[in-house]
Amino acid sequence: MGQKLSTVQSLRAIAATAVVAYHSAATIRIFGWTPGALSHASEWGWSGVDIFFFISGFVMVATTSGRLRGAQAAKDFMVARLMRIAPMYWILTSLMLAVVWVVPSLKNSEFTAMQIVTSYLFIPYEVKEHGNAYPILYVGWTLVYEMFFYAVFAISICFSERCMRWALPAFFAGLSVLSLTRPTLYIFRFLTSPLLLEFVLGCLVAWLYKFGYRISRRASFSLIAAGVFGFLVLTPGSSMEDRVVFAGIPAALLVSGMVFWESAEGWIGGSWLQGIGDSSYSLYLLQAFTVPAFARLFSAMDKHRVLPGDIACVLLVIATMMVSLLTYRLVEKRIDAKLGKLRQGLRRVPASGSGRPEEPAARPAGRDRGV
Repeated sequence: MGQKLSTVQSLRAIAATAVVAYHSAATIRIFGWTPGALSHASEWGWSGVDIFFFISGFVMVATTSGRLRGAQAAKDFMVARLMRIAPMYWILTSLMLAVVWVVPSLKNSEFTAMQIVTSYLFIPYEVKEHGNAYPILYVGWTLVYEMFFYAVFAISICFSERCMRWALPAFFAGLSVLSLTRPTLYIFRFLTSPLLLEFVLGCLVAWLYKFGYRISRRASFSLIAAGVFGFLVLTPGSSMEDRVVFAGIPAALLVSGMVFWESAEGWIGGSWLQGIGDSSYSLYLLQAFTVPAFARLFSAMDKHRVLPGDIACVLLVIATMMVSLLTYRLVEKRIDAKLGKLRQGLRRVPASGSGRPEEPAARPAGRDRGV
């Protein structure tokens, strides 16, 4: 499956860049630039999150299917996920706290002790003025969904794969049906969010792929075209309940088409695009800092707003990409390498009372964060 993840990595780059473009387009309006056609088109960039969710479900199945099952495998899976996701998120969450402590005027609202604790623990916590769960690092709201999916997925690894293929979709479908009751408590709105079905769609397509199901290049192109068309006709800013239809399904069509296109020896993206995909996690998280910071810098340099809004938007995206690539190479990649060695060392430690090294559990290959 390693080779087949090339397209997924390219799509991560596209999805992360789309989300950054979305936030950049919103930011240039705040700073007084007049948005152009490109900035308006960036309004669809929020659907990059839906692509990430689908990819996450796809990669989790594709990299664990057919491997060891059981409690130890589930534990190792969850530890691997935490080691991948948590370090950079915790570092940048701490940086955000430090920034607003030094410059209180940058803070939109008071951070309560509960919000701080839940932010670090990936626990959904409703921010009253937003009516949604925004952690200290606001883009981390997607990671809260990721962690919930990972937890349920880890539990399913304890059982046979045949059981998992039925139970996992049924579980999340059942939760989504409960959303029709319109629960008032946020924790229940979170647990029953139809957004979680986007992970399931990724799982289902991955199982088809693992079973050897393939389609022609022409059929793959049709899926890609249908996905792009779906994004073009969806309504930007759709509610969380609706976006699984207006963005989740187009995301599923697009990613599925790209994966099957690659299997038919089609285009898989250049190395530069896959390089951005490698740094997509840093790109996604760092935008919370870089987009407003560079917007302030460009605003000071262009006081009379001579610069067209579209150019300002593109510059924000490029600047964020450059910082994220640097951060990935100097920080994130090194952290991953050190934690990878630590994880390998822990596997060599004999299990309690067993007198022999533990079997290595299934672990996702490649850079499979999915955000």
